[in-house]
Amino acid sequence: MIRNLFFLVLGAFSGLWFIWPQIITTKGWECTKDVIASSNEDLTDIESLVESLPNRIKLGLAVSPKTLLKRENLTRIEKLRIVGDACFR
Repeated sequence: MIRNLFFLVLGAFSGLWFIWPQIITTKGWECTKDVIASSNEDLTDIESLVESLPNRIKLGLAVSPKTLLKRENLTRIEKLRIVGDACFR
């Protein structure tokens, strides 16, 4: 039982690491934190827009045009994939 659980966790972690190699670095997690924080704030002045521009460009490059067309009704898995592709690759 414990051996099977160990191999399951090891397989899940190695699969995520294979797809998103920077998942084990702090840089990737800081990017994720910044993306989540910037998605909740309103851009009221030009300074806040300029500060969040690198994250927005990175997210824009990670999103396919098909996803941009249906961005209003994205599922949680699709949002996770977009943030993962933007920050962990």
